[in-house]
Amino acid sequence: MKEIFRLDSRWVQRFAMLTNLVCLNVLWLICCVPVFTIGAATAALYHTVFLYHNKEDDAVLKPFFRAFKDNFRQSTILLLPLLMVLALLVFDVLYLTSIGTGMAVLFVLIVLIVFTLGIMVHLFPLIARFQMNVKALLRTAFSLVVLHLPATLLVIALTFLPVFLLFFQPSFFLRVGVAWVGVWFSAIAYFFGKFLLKIWNKHAPTEAENNELHC
Repeated sequence: MKEIFRLDSRWVQRFAMLTNLVCLNVLWLICCVPVFTIGAATAALYHTVFLYHNKEDDAVLKPFFRAFKDNFRQSTILLLPLLMVLALLVFDVLYLTSIGTGMAVLFVLIVLIVFTLGIMVHLFPLIARFQMNVKALLRTAFSLVVLHLPATLLVIALTFLPVFLLFFQPSFFLRVGVAWVGVWFSAIAYFFGKFLLKIWNKHAPTEAENNELHC
């Protein structure tokens, strides 16, 4: 029984990680409120969970806000055009649906929406981990979407599940609201971040290529 309460015990470490994820989730939600800061907040979120996975740091506030500041410019420059493209595609889908256009056009638009979201899913973790220029980031993100489409679709679905429930099942959304505020998004980042660290060993640029891409 005493082993459970030791600082180096598995249970204490798991509780500490859960506490960190709750703090990260709340930080991320707060920092996403202005909308244009979503990119920087997401990059900071992944930067922090990467530190946890690599056992480099177990803090929350300092690494999060340091990464938020360091990645703010590049994340915002990439986020705003992607949000504009996404908004345009969604508007087209809603408009064409209202006038009853053919399914082929709608299918193409939905595929473009999914790929845009997929690029965003991979883009900000890449920013958090690597020093790359805009062209290299977009190319790498697109490649990862194609190479790991099932995992990308899963992350998209889990990330936007609260939005779906808010519009279509608001009562259920409110009943489980503590999950969204408490740990939902940071938990997604934690497990997807672990997956990314594994696949990047195969697909990410080497250090030499990384420096070249940043120039």
